[in-house]
Amino acid sequence: MHPLDNNLIIFKGRNGISLRNIARLILACFCVVSIAGCSPDVNEISDIALVTATAIDYNAETKKFSFSAFCVMPSNTSQEKTSTLTQWVSSATGTTPLDAARKMRSRVGKNLIFQHNKFFIISESAARHALYEVVDYLSRKREFRLTAYPIIAPGQASDKLKLGTESGDMLPNDLLGQVRNNKLSGQEVALTIKDFVDLFENPNRGFVSGRIMIKSSETSKKKSLIMTGGAVIYKQKFAGWVEGNDVLTFNTLSKRKVWKDIEFNDVIHSKNGSEFSALFHEKDLEIHGDVQNGSPKMSVYLKYTASLEDVNEDSDIGDSSVILQMEQAASRHLEKKINKSLAFFQKKLKIDVLGFSDYYSQYHSKAWRTMQKDWETLYPMIPIQVHVTVLFEKSGMTTSIQEES
Repeated sequence: MHPLDNNLIIFKGRNGISLRNIARLILACFCVVSIAGCSPDVNEISDIALVTATAIDYNAETKKFSFSAFCVMPSNTSQEKTSTLTQWVSSATGTTPLDAARKMRSRVGKNLIFQHNKFFIISESAARHALYEVVDYLSRKREFRLTAYPIIAPGQASDKLKLGTESGDMLPNDLLGQVRNNKLSGQEVALTIKDFVDLFENPNRGFVSGRIMIKSSETSKKKSLIMTGGAVIYKQKFAGWVEGNDVLTFNTLSKRKVWKDIEFNDVIHSKNGSEFSALFHEKDLEIHGDVQNGSPKMSVYLKYTASLEDVNEDSDIGDSSVILQMEQAASRHLEKKINKSLAFFQKKLKIDVLGFSDYYSQYHSKAWRTMQKDWETLYPMIPIQVHVTVLFEKSGMTTSIQEES
């Protein structure tokens, strides 16, 4: 044995670990660090770009897909100010979404990272003619986040990536802020890829996905994007557009996780000629269905709490009878609004976006087995009774607006 080895064995710590073993451990650590630093699999930050939004188009004549990515450099390697980020849009065309995406990646001088991608903007043409292929691709690729939002857009989807924003922030950040803000108004829909796929395969019902549109600024000539209304998907294809008020009804009659945070305002005209505005918050929802002589029949019960914001004339809103009249006027107004949207869903779209088919398959399974084959014919004819109750909890800072005698 080497004399040095004898010395190393003699010197041991309290736990019995020799200096020789410590030396070997340190040497091994140096080797691991050296190997990791030289690994060809490690991406330098200057070699990557983050994809934060994607657009998918489809040409029905050529049957070609276009894949476009909104790319951002994570650090500044140019001579620009360090407070700015290099941004650009890259596009390519292919016979499938995967083919187009791979061609796009091959033309970019960076390694594209999709883990930060928040939005997939899908053109109306792609949604109408090739939505199955698009959804199949988005749900299969493991590098795409299932929490990203697929949004349908009229016109060319790639053009939307090139527009600026009113806030001056990057497009994906601005859209994400709109998603958060519009959840309160209830006039837009933001489904994740996961939720989209869960609803996509159901042959008996449709659903409403997000819609993005171009708007003109009220303060400048600049155009930007706004998330409003929705797109109806039925039998794995785009079927039509839904405006904001109808989306509000859709959210109102949906599951609690959707409408529990909605707070919307409306202007009410009462029978005595007074006009007032209020903020409404949905408190409770009950949907009851029945089958009479083989035909479905439904009743919807809604309860709202509301706060009175302003009125157009002097009113003693501290008087319980005045408040009762306002509550009744608000109830009638919301009933009329919801019935109008239901008529649109039933008579014009003729698509069960509210999932009444799911209700009957769950609670009236025996009758549903008979109704299922004729559901497209039965759904537009279902009588739906809507009952709304509004309760004013507060009326701002003022309880009485009267002239002192």
